[in-house]
Amino acid sequence: MIIRQKRGLKVVEGDPVRHCEDGWTGTVAETPGEHANHAWVNRDSSRDGYPELVLLTELESAE
Repeated sequence: MIIRQKRGLKVVEGDPVRHCEDGWTGTVAETPGEHANHAWVNRDSSRDGYPELVLLTELESAE
């Protein structure tokens, strides 16, 4: 059996992103490390001033 792993989006701080499943948009709060599988993202619709941790495989570019 061959399992193909979905590669995550490469992002840097300030990139606009969209969540693939839920559709919300946001901005990358901090550039993730080279081998990271997640990123800190500030949701555009959130009143909370803190970013949330999101898997890179769940994000796509919002540009």
